[in-house]
This record gives sequence, structure tokens and C-alpha cells, in this order.
Amino acid sequence: MEGFIFSLRAEGKSNGTITYYSCLLNTFLLYAHNQGWTDSIKSLDSNRLREFLIWTATRTSELKVCNHGGKTIKKAKPSTAWPYYRALRRLANWAIEEGYLEASPLATIHFKQPPTPPVESYAIDELKRLLAVCEMDIKTGARFTGIRNKAMLLLFIDSGLRRAELANLKINDLDLENRRVRVLGKGNKIGIAPFSSKTAKSLWAWLIERKTRAKTDYVWITEEGNAFSIEGLVSWFSRLKARAGVNGPGGMHRLRHTAALQYLRGAKDSFLLQLFLRHESLEMSRRYTRGLKAEEAIEAHRNGASPVEGLGLG
Repeated sequence: MEGFIFSLRAEGKSNGTITYYSCLLNTFLLYAHNQGWTDSIKSLDSNRLREFLIWTATRTSELKVCNHGGKTIKKAKPSTAWPYYRALRRLANWAIEEGYLEASPLATIHFKQPPTPPVESYAIDELKRLLAVCEMDIKTGARFTGIRNKAMLLLFIDSGLRRAELANLKINDLDLENRRVRVLGKGNKIGIAPFSSKTAKSLWAWLIERKTRAKTDYVWITEEGNAFSIEGLVSWFSRLKARAGVNGPGGMHRLRHTAALQYLRGAKDSFLLQLFLRHESLEMSRRYTRGLKAEEAIEAHRNGASPVEGLGLG
């Protein structure tokens, strides 16, 4: 596993990709250790790997609940095993290429990729409630966090950024004059994302406010003046959702879905959406096109396309 991770680094894979595979394979390594398996890769067989994949698809785990101090039980789904299967398959293929294995122990395990879940966005009412919390903080003594949170939300929604892209922004990446931001995207590729005049105004207010505490050149900082981590952003948004009473599923990445669907409603062009989201392939952007068409189909049903009403039944 260490050799595999070193190979990913040598190939120039992004830190996100390396972290992704490390987390998945470390879970497997911990399971193997707890089962008392030897650390030789040649000892792996289809039975042991199938046992691990079944465990990932059926296990339960405890998660802490933000602001409540309690815990909630999360039960895995069959689709949960898919990323672990992919990681193990890639590890086995690498081991074959390097001469550590002659054949893949996964060869007899046939795992069908689960269907891609539908793209869902936050409702406009939910977004307004999130921003209302920011406005309340600005007016009631928490000006620093209120201005920051509002600017962060607006930029995230307006530009369709990924979490890591938002976290890694530095002051020099912002161009308020031309209303665009430079981001380091997947595969360490530089991209440009636009934003509106309203977002520029909010960002300007934040840049003025952050000067009083900043200890770094990262755009987003904590109250102590330090840069936000990706984990910190995830925790921040969970707390903001709880305060706003937004109890539905989804985290920060759902804001990117919201940005994509709203952009597509205006642009009506999946190729432009691909450029906006900085996707490698058009197929990824077409997921949002299908999601928007599903919304339009439901709306059309409500506005005169109902078969029952059209046939005069009922």
C-alpha cells in the first residue's frame, strides 16, 4: 500500500486523489489487522476480499451530532462498498504491474457499479435561511463571522467551487475588478471561475474585515486568524445548516449542485456548463442536464400535462 501511494505521487496525482485512496485502503488495512491476517499481499484471496466488501456494505457506525453532543447511528448501504472495491482493484492492478502478484484476487468478484444518484439542489427557501443567519450575525455582534459566512456562501454558490478549491483560495487568486477567481482544481489544474457584482461586493466587505485578524494570505480564516481546512469548512457548513433549520440531506457539495442547475437554467447549454464547472468530460455535465429535465418533467405535469386531467378522468 505504501508503494502504491508513492506511485500515485510519482504520477503527479493530486493530493485529493491520494487522500481518497489512502483513506479507503487504510480502512481495509485496519480491518485486515483486526482479523489477524498476515501483511503479505500474496495471502489475499477472493474470499477474504469478499468478506471485507460485505462488511463495508453492512456495517454501522456512530457519528457525533453537531451542537447537541449526542450521537447518531449511520447504517451502510450496498453501494457503500463500491469505492472500496475500486480502490482494491487499482491496488491489485498496480501490484501485478510491479510484479508483486501474478493475478488479481478480485478477478472472480463481479461488482456492478451502482447507479449515479440524481443531482439535487438546495431550495431557494433553504438558501435564504442560510443567508438570513449571516445577516443576523452581522447585526447582533458577530460581524466578523457574519460577513465571512455570507461572502463564502455567495462565492460558493455563484462560482460552483469545490470544497478544496474554496479552502485553498489565496488573496492573489481573487480579481474583484474582473469578477473572477483563479482556482487549483482536480489534477492540480488551474481554472478560472466567474462571480457576480453582488458577490464581489460581499467579498470586498470580507477582505476589509479580515485584515484585523489575518495571520495568513488564505482568503478564508477562522476567528483566530488561521486558514480554514477542508474539514473545518465541512464542520462550519453543518453548524450553519443547523442554525438555519435546514434539516434536509446534503452538505457543502450540494451547493455546487445548486450552482450547476441554476447556471444551466440560465445558459441552457451543457457545453458551457462543462466549462463553468471545469469538468473533464461532457458526460459529467450531462448529469445536471438530466436532473434539470427531470424537474421540467414534473413541472410540466403540474401545468397541464397530467394524463388523468388530460383524459378527463377522476
